[in-house]
Amino acid sequence: MPRPLPICSLLFLALISSAFAGGSGLNTIVVVNQLSPDSCELGNYYCERRQVPPENLLRISWSGGNIQWTADDFQTKLLSPLLSLLSSRALTNQIDFVVLSMDIPFCISYGSGNNSTTSALFYGLKDESGPDYLSVTNSYAATEQIFTYARPASAPGFSFLTTMITAPSLALAKRLVDRGVASDGLYPYQPVLLAKTSDPSRNIRYRLFDNAVFNARLCRSYTVERTNCDSLWGQTNLFGLQTGLSIVPLSPNAFVPGAMADSVTSWGGIIFGYNDQTSLLTFITNGASGSYGSVNETAPIPDKFPNPQNYFYQARGFSIAESYYQSLAAPFQGLTVAEPLAAPCRRLGSAKWFSVGSNAPLSGIRVLSLHASAADVSRPLHQLDLFVDGKFFRTLTNLPPLPGNTLTVSLNGYPITSTNPPNSSLASIASNLASSLNAPSVTNITKVVALPVGDRVELHSISTNVLFEPFFYTDPAPPNAFRLYRVAVLRPSNLPILSSSGFRADGAFQLHLENPASTPLTILASTNLFDWTPLFTNLNPGPLDFIDTSASRFRERFYRIAGTIVDPRPKLSTSGLDPFGAFKLHVEAPSSTPYVLQASSGLLQWTSLTTNLAGGTLDFLDASAPVFPRRFYRAALLPPPPPPQPRVSLVGQTSAGNLIRIDNATQPYVLQVSSDLFHWTSIFTNPTPGQLKTVVQAAPGTAPALSTFITAARESFLSSSANSYRGWSMNGSIQIGSWLQITVTKTNGIRVSLAVTNQIFGGTVSNLTSQLATLINSTPALQSPDGLSVQDLGPGSFQSTTFNLVARSAGLDGAAIKVLFTGSSSIYKSPAKENALDQNLFDLQPRNHLYVSAGAPTIARTFNFDTTALSDGYHELTAVAYEGTHVHTQTRATLPVTVSNSPWSGTLTLLDLGPTNSVSGSYHVQVSANTNNITAIRLFSTGGLLHTVTNQSSAIFSVDASYLGAGLHPFYGIIETASGSSFLTAPAYVRFQ
Repeated sequence: MPRPLPICSLLFLALISSAFAGGSGLNTIVVVNQLSPDSCELGNYYCERRQVPPENLLRISWSGGNIQWTADDFQTKLLSPLLSLLSSRALTNQIDFVVLSMDIPFCISYGSGNNSTTSALFYGLKDESGPDYLSVTNSYAATEQIFTYARPASAPGFSFLTTMITAPSLALAKRLVDRGVASDGLYPYQPVLLAKTSDPSRNIRYRLFDNAVFNARLCRSYTVERTNCDSLWGQTNLFGLQTGLSIVPLSPNAFVPGAMADSVTSWGGIIFGYNDQTSLLTFITNGASGSYGSVNETAPIPDKFPNPQNYFYQARGFSIAESYYQSLAAPFQGLTVAEPLAAPCRRLGSAKWFSVGSNAPLSGIRVLSLHASAADVSRPLHQLDLFVDGKFFRTLTNLPPLPGNTLTVSLNGYPITSTNPPNSSLASIASNLASSLNAPSVTNITKVVALPVGDRVELHSISTNVLFEPFFYTDPAPPNAFRLYRVAVLRPSNLPILSSSGFRADGAFQLHLENPASTPLTILASTNLFDWTPLFTNLNPGPLDFIDTSASRFRERFYRIAGTIVDPRPKLSTSGLDPFGAFKLHVEAPSSTPYVLQASSGLLQWTSLTTNLAGGTLDFLDASAPVFPRRFYRAALLPPPPPPQPRVSLVGQTSAGNLIRIDNATQPYVLQVSSDLFHWTSIFTNPTPGQLKTVVQAAPGTAPALSTFITAARESFLSSSANSYRGWSMNGSIQIGSWLQITVTKTNGIRVSLAVTNQIFGGTVSNLTSQLATLINSTPALQSPDGLSVQDLGPGSFQSTTFNLVARSAGLDGAAIKVLFTGSSSIYKSPAKENALDQNLFDLQPRNHLYVSAGAPTIARTFNFDTTALSDGYHELTAVAYEGTHVHTQTRATLPVTVSNSPWSGTLTLLDLGPTNSVSGSYHVQVSANTNNITAIRLFSTGGLLHTVTNQSSAIFSVDASYLGAGLHPFYGIIETASGSSFLTAPAYVRFQ
């Protein structure tokens, strides 16, 4: 009979469930340095907190310090023992995570530089010089895939999501573990800050910020914000931070549990030994649950540092280890210190065992029953696995995407359907759906492009004016029915709308604000409809997602919005007469509101003096004023041009009904239908034209059941909060009289030209560029919302001067601003031609996400369990239900049972051990059988086999507590007979301290 499987732990009982995003202690190996008591104690502590099976702990012996080792040392002392353990204990296909427990070297000398120990276990040792330089690329990055199926292609036959858990002291390292565990499912409301600093050599990630902010806004889990900041002293309770500085001053308690934080600097990964820069341990000791830093002098290349998308991955529910390694395109020079399984945005499902109670005796073939429920409808369960004593036993059921299931996405009502082919995966379904959405015949209508990323499809609107895009509606009319359609325009409303997005897992209440008038608004809360407390003031235009973290403290909570109505009428003032008698007038009006300035001598007949189509401030000199004995003035708003008349047409008939197209509907409208041109019935109302709406639907199609699902992040595409920009570079030489000019064409067609001339002997292109930048940033015509500013002015390569021109308003409109630089022929301008501020167009386009999933909301499984395949005695049955997305959150339920298929048994007795014992002592454990036909008795504890005796029916084993280290340990025995049968004793737990 094969050797029986080792036990896991007694921390879970029947009917108790727990979820672990992307992995759990079942999928983790903990490595401890046997020569370091702190390493052993920390490893034991992690195993206890994360329920790591006792045989999943590897002991290595290293006496060479905790800083650096050679590639040969790494191979012989760590890698080879790790791979040998996985093979001998049948764990090769079960382990995804490796935790290195302090006092293990973090740096490997290899080739011309260094690798980190964590990256070497992730995808092998790398050297970017020589013919293999391309192998430094991490193909797992940005995949949003299940790691098991997307391990890096350049890995040499092994790959683990490896992190080190360490700190300046054992107590701080344990705190790192505690904060990681405490963060699970926390759904923090505190913000993540992406800091753009003034350090040009380390400020290399800021161009990536807007994409991460946009995706996090769509995910709605927490807030990611940009900031321009060098000093974060005084900031506390952050959920994350990315910055770029050699020295990062941080306040105590800067971070909440689950936070990831790091800085771009040369030596951030030098965590012990001399380092004159801020190391990643500064972030850890101030509360972060994960950080990253370089162990080698690196070039300023963003791929070598975490992409801010790691916060979006975390917001989806991925663990910290998954989030970090997905954000690292070339991690070989970087060290990851983190509690790898921490998953603050996981969604907890539930699972229960039925028909058998805890510690029930089992024999023969028993019928067992399980029931598992998903966290919500967007996260069905797709697979149910059975683990016995911490090892994979078999898959109980699997619900893959069924061929024939259909997914329909309606963009502004236009339906696009994709059908699952045989053997589909979530990634292939997302890719097929994206292909259907990107068909030229579709994109010509929808003006949307789709980008598949793992189990997600990212949608981008490429329309330059969504308001004038057609809208479609499917009328489920009977075939060949006589139907007439018309559109009735509704009166537009500028009133803001406050709606609920429901409660989060932590009890916080989510609100969504739509603000058509784009005026400042305040959200108020009350418990009695009489006393109102301001919660938040939205000074920026556009939609807002707000979270009331105090909602759970009140029995009842009411909300409303308050704001000031802005008077759009222009206001006139005068500064008197000029020396020639002309009358000076000044007009103040909201920008983009066109108006006409008029004059009259009798208040009856008015003559237009000038028209300001752009709106905003105007100074006017009325030279005709002296001719009149008296003169009156007024500024009147120009009536808006009449909107185009909506048109409705029948596109054709589909299986779902008549497909109706509506064009030119720029105001709220209702679609009506009639069969006699006399009686009209409203069938659809669109109160917000100009918002690109998304509706999704899944159907069984030709399959016998529905197992494929789709959800949209939002009902409408979200507008970008990023500012458009483009970078320029100036180089060359100048002399007295050299000049440089900028011509800006604003979105309303108005041109602004500014120029500077060098008047300094020995002046440089940098001097002249700085003068022009100052002029640009101080010119009133460019300070309005449709203007621009110069940012990031500084030295570039080859003695050039570089800068960005940034639109002053967020969103896509600023990308239409055009800029042309001209000047003396000795000044080289790049780009030299007129260009729009659309370098970051990808981050400006309105966006939405689609998520594909598979499985079922609930899984009920009854199965026959053959107990004769196991040894007699104690066992733990662990059911693991997996979320049917690439986040792959695990929901677990554990059931301890006793197998009894033969008359013989055994016992384990702690002879001189109590619940708590000294770690420096030596103790004794007795294992006895009730029969004499015994060939071997083996004693196991944390790390696996401790001792073996042969041909004895009873044995007393000596246990050296210092070998096991401080912590909680199970002791259990395996008794083997000559006939090949075996017995597994119930574990006894003791603690050494």
